Amino acid sequence: MLKRLSARELLEQVAADFDPQVRLAWIEAIDRIRSNIVLKRIVERLERGDVAGVVADLGIEDGVFAKFEQSLLQAYHAGGIATVDSMPSLRDPSGNRVVFSWGVRNLPAEQAMRDHAARLVTGIVTEAREGIRDVLVDNLSRGQSPYDAGRLIAGRVNRVTGRREGGLIGLSRPQMETVARIERAMRGGDVAYMRDYLTFANRDKRLDRTVLKAIREGKGLAPEDSERIARLYSNKALKYRADTISILETHSALARSKRDAFQQQIDDGKLDADLVTKKWRRTVSREPRLEHLAMASQPAIPFRAKFVLPDGFQCDGPHDPNLPARHTIGCKCSVDYQIDFTGQALRRYRERTGG
Repeated sequence: MLKRLSARELLEQVAADFDPQVRLAWIEAIDRIRSNIVLKRIVERLERGDVAGVVADLGIEDGVFAKFEQSLLQAYHAGGIATVDSMPSLRDPSGNRVVFSWGVRNLPAEQAMRDHAARLVTGIVTEAREGIRDVLVDNLSRGQSPYDAGRLIAGRVNRVTGRREGGLIGLSRPQMETVARIERAMRGGDVAYMRDYLTFANRDKRLDRTVLKAIREGKGLAPEDSERIARLYSNKALKYRADTISILETHSALARSKRDAFQQQIDDGKLDADLVTKKWRRTVSREPRLEHLAMASQPAIPFRAKFVLPDGFQCDGPHDPNLPARHTIGCKCSVDYQIDFTGQALRRYRERTGG
């Protein structure tokens, strides 16, 4: 006999299905940008001092991320359908079964999700353009050659896979600055920063001995070794960012769809808002946020009420877009919604009998 999945299990399954899809769509967008890079053209522009032209030539545009945006909308709708499918059976005042449904053409809710996805992509594009521009300006002002500056941006083509690796495309602004600083420190023999590098989680540990030897000798590494260390760090940093974005945005889409699914039933008169409560639910983690642990121990609150975190932030639940990054990055907490069945049935009875 097949087991009927709970609401929580259904949403966890949707998250497991869409997390890799969202991640793949984002990586494909980055690969598309990288595959169109012509290093010779970048170098020629840099030789003329045309940094703005380089940034424009890279083709980092909103449209490249169309599939990524679509994957978020698909996750949103899948979450909404899963939520209503897991809702319990209820009867109206006449005794007829209340049919819960997910309005895929709920225009205000869907538009809000579309707007969120569009803003996300615009933010990614803007950060990428500005970050690359700033790194180029900084490195050129330090005397880096146009070729080395361009290669730092573009990375290198792997002769085995034919794909570009390393470079700055797809990284966050802080990650870009770190990659540039790593290569500069390795070449220049910045021993203090080289020691710092050995603590970085995204470094390639296979090269630690090379770095340690340079530290002991108090000198910089050869250009090819410096470039390789920075490139391998960039590869891991890109994977880390892809994982971070997919987890954050998949769970954000599902949290939004879950709340919207209940709101739709309330708007349609199938549920009473004051008979629906919500409770913060945490997931098991190796490094749990203490504030989220505290929230999970709190009693349920009314559907329209705000959760108040220990640091004072108010939100509709985990993944609320109004929360700062420290509360959302890597978070897999969720909200459990509960219906007061007795209260709902009593209210329906009174409506039917006029009592």
